[in-house]
Amino acid sequence: MMYAIQTSSPNPNTNGTSSKSATTPPLRMSPEEFCDRFLPLRHPGDKLNARSGRRSRCIRFLAAVLSKFTGEIILESRIDKWGPGLTFSKIPCPFTSLLALLAQVYPDELQKMGNRF
Repeated sequence: MMYAIQTSSPNPNTNGTSSKSATTPPLRMSPEEFCDRFLPLRHPGDKLNARSGRRSRCIRFLAAVLSKFTGEIILESRIDKWGPGLTFSKIPCPFTSLLALLAQVYPDELQKMGNRF
């Protein structure tokens, strides 16, 4: 199943062009990369400590982000099935593309969302 983003388009800058960089955006982004970029660490060693709660925070964050931008309820249990640890090696391909797209189009909003987790 493919998902569409349901929000307004990014704000153009003063010369009428998009605020995206001139470089080619990544076509895919892993959940680990997405969480590393938008979900701040509570403590410096959290990513390396399996008992830090980083994975559960990442799962909750991904569920909230995907639910908001797809208009569908994406359950945490669904994301949990994408694989162990922070690698989520069984993530369906459409989601890696969607995460990359969201990171390019809504970085400020995602940063604000991440700060709430």
